[in-house]
Amino acid sequence: MGKYNQGILGPFTGKVGSIVGSSWKGVNYIKSLPGPNASNTEAQQKQRSRFKSVVSLASSLLSSLIRPVWNLVSGKMTGYNLFVKTNMPAFDESGTLVNYSDFHASVGSLALPVNLSIQDDADVASGIEMSWKDESDTGIGNADDKLHLLVITDEKVHILNTTSVRSDQSAEITLPVAAGSIHLYVFFGTAEGSQFSADSHSEIILS
Repeated sequence: MGKYNQGILGPFTGKVGSIVGSSWKGVNYIKSLPGPNASNTEAQQKQRSRFKSVVSLASSLLSSLIRPVWNLVSGKMTGYNLFVKTNMPAFDESGTLVNYSDFHASVGSLALPVNLSIQDDADVASGIEMSWKDESDTGIGNADDKLHLLVITDEKVHILNTTSVRSDQSAEITLPVAAGSIHLYVFFGTAEGSQFSADSHSEIILS
């Protein structure tokens, strides 16, 4: 891109051959058009595959997760765009979610409970047992903060908004998935949904 001073006929605008003239904030520019293959390199194709997968997931979670959670902390960016930007590194060049520890279901400044433990409930099909320590009496979180889960399997993503609260210090939950390996993201939100915590990720083998 080059800057130029206009001649007696005024600034050059529009396209002539492979050259485009334009103006921005009173400064005149000329630039060349990209070649036919400039935007279709192998690296760009891989980036588009990654982007397409993240966007597809974001669209499926728009009403259940992004609007109620991510919109609260997005700032000048939309919650949708923040979710996409945050989770792009979790996907590989083919658009497959592979780095589960780099994926995030929730963002926010609400504190997660400490000593959070999750394990398979061997007595209940697709059941899990959870426990944590409630420190709301010390000002860390609120006793009525609600427990939320995002569950990822090879086939589907589920959002579970449970009735369990921080002061319960434990929960037994039957997940709407089949036995096998799952990725579970745990986070808490205030009772009125005005603030959320970051998430904690665990890989669980369900019996």
